[in-house]
Amino acid sequence: MKRNILSIVVGLATAIITFLIAETINGNLHQAPTTLDYKDTIAVKAFYENQPLSLWLLVLAGWITGSLLCGFLIKCISKSDNKKLPIIAGCILTLSAVGNFFSLPHPTWFIVVGLLVFIPSTLLGHNLYKLKSNGQ
Repeated sequence: MKRNILSIVVGLATAIITFLIAETINGNLHQAPTTLDYKDTIAVKAFYENQPLSLWLLVLAGWITGSLLCGFLIKCISKSDNKKLPIIAGCILTLSAVGNFFSLPHPTWFIVVGLLVFIPSTLLGHNLYKLKSNGQ
């Protein structure tokens, strides 16, 4: 039980660090103007509506990569085939994305994809460890 909890915590922490790295890269590539007032919801919405597709794709790439790592580490640490563990982590990551969707404006397509990406990605990462350990 302790190993299962630890695996989820480590997996989630790794996912969040991966997300932060992707967001930092994104922030350097698509810098917000220094005059942007994040308290001005109209200005923030206008800023995000005018962002290129590459900004949103980089965020998704970070989310997918972090989720894959999360599932992989869950399997590696827990040593369990229990699919509930990566599903729990995927649900937590999905809920964190929902919070993000409420705090900043996002395109509708991004919200839909964002809601669908975490659970399959953590499950895939979980399964990747199985492939690696079986020598396939």
